[in-house]
Amino acid sequence: MTAISRRRLGHLMIGTMSASVARRALAVPTPKMPRGAEIRSLRLFAEKTHPRACEARSDPDWQVRWNRLEQIADTLTDGSYFMEARRALAWFGDGHTTILPFEFTGGVPETFKAGPFGLTLPFRARAFDDGVFIVSATDSRQAILGAEIARVGNADASTLIMTVAREWPGNLAWAHRWAAMPFSRPALLQGLGAIGDPAAPIPFALLRNGQGQAVRLAPDRKDNPPRVDVARLKTDRENWAGAAGRGNYVRLLADRRAIYVSIDEMADSEGMSFERLTREMVSAFDHSETDRLIIDLRRNGGGNNLLGEPMRKIIGASRFNRWGGLYLLIGPQTFSAAQNLANRLERETLAIFVGTPTGGAPNHYGDATLFVGEATGISAIISTLPWFDSSPQDKRPWIMPDIIVPDRFSDWIAGRDSAFERAVSHQPEGHVALQSTDRSLYFQRPSQAAIWRPFWNRA
Repeated sequence: MTAISRRRLGHLMIGTMSASVARRALAVPTPKMPRGAEIRSLRLFAEKTHPRACEARSDPDWQVRWNRLEQIADTLTDGSYFMEARRALAWFGDGHTTILPFEFTGGVPETFKAGPFGLTLPFRARAFDDGVFIVSATDSRQAILGAEIARVGNADASTLIMTVAREWPGNLAWAHRWAAMPFSRPALLQGLGAIGDPAAPIPFALLRNGQGQAVRLAPDRKDNPPRVDVARLKTDRENWAGAAGRGNYVRLLADRRAIYVSIDEMADSEGMSFERLTREMVSAFDHSETDRLIIDLRRNGGGNNLLGEPMRKIIGASRFNRWGGLYLLIGPQTFSAAQNLANRLERETLAIFVGTPTGGAPNHYGDATLFVGEATGISAIISTLPWFDSSPQDKRPWIMPDIIVPDRFSDWIAGRDSAFERAVSHQPEGHVALQSTDRSLYFQRPSQAAIWRPFWNRA
């Protein structure tokens, strides 16, 4: 087993796993044990590794999940085996304990390549708050670019995502973050019960401008074929990132009287250490005409949660730490070490949160350790440490934004960043004193009781 640092885990969850761990995850060319034995081995590993292991071992639901799975493991399809193992680990519900997608472990293990996991569909999709849309496709399938997926096989899009989210290893926002993945992967569609034969052409019902379109897409075994992205305009934020050459940067917006700090990873990146990022933010504070600081954590899957401590303390002592002076942009990809920074700024400042819910909980578990199965080569990660940044009474699954701004496909296509625009132009009403109930019991402030309703969550 290989220990994974919070930095590497954060990178892994956004798709940049190290080559050494990737090779380890693929180093199972032939089965060495039955799948049932692999499940038993994974269960025992989780029961001795996770901080809640003692609680798990004594819980009847945990026992039923694993006893049942061990009995049926060798009879399941590859996709069902993958999904059932993930559901079993989802008992912990902490986001860091799960079966990893093969896209983030270096590829499909050799033991799975000949089956449905070796098949791909000619597109990639992304889940927005208003639907699942096709955002890239192979040359021969460019006609489906920008279409909304209404149905796959015998399951409509909402039902398919709800099936995944119901026992996802984490909160519903974290499920939404990965919700589009099964739509282009026949093995997962079979495992979810949406299709029968994963090698046969799969019927899709698509929508475009309210008009329906029925297509049948044939899976093939091409390994990551070239795809064309849907035509769209870039947001100002994307242009700024392009000019900076990185996702961590500071932008002075003098005409908006604001300072914008993009933090896409809690890590030292090439050409921009986190210390330098913090110093550049402080230098921007010298521009006295600015009266608003906007911190953007929407694309941040984690890293090292200690790197943000100097920044957090400086922000707390700055002139921006006042009602209407500090804004945090958050979303489902705000996770792990980025969640830690959001937690601490929520607890210790008067920040106003804008966007959609975070992918992690204020009190969560992390610092995962890697498990690689000897039968199939599946890679699992199991949390090892608690990170409780909030009150012991705080049971929230996420930080809910004080101002909810849905992530819509139409905005993305048009190059509009509605959450940023709301943060840079917002004029707060009234005043929140440091000793008010809303701030001393910050996790119970009215905004945290709001309901987030992406298209698939109508419960």
